[in-house]
Amino acid sequence: MVRVDIEYCAPCRLAGTAVTTRRVLADRLRGYDEIEGVRVEPTQEEVFGVTVAGDRIWAVDPTDRVDPMEAVAAVRTWLRS
Repeated sequence: MVRVDIEYCAPCRLAGTAVTTRRVLADRLRGYDEIEGVRVEPTQEEVFGVTVAGDRIWAVDPTDRVDPMEAVAAVRTWLRS
């Protein structure tokens, strides 16, 4: 079992985007038994990224548009590897 963490830049005010991304990930990855849960983690770093089992597998510049479906694709790729 692995946990998916969404790290977001708290000073960049991305909490809403992180919560939306968490909902999309939880919904789209529901059928994967390996997923223990999806958690949102604020950070002071200027990053918006997804970490699985301690490995950052996807990240975007927090000033750019965040596409939750890209995060889903990254997690699915990680699970298949």
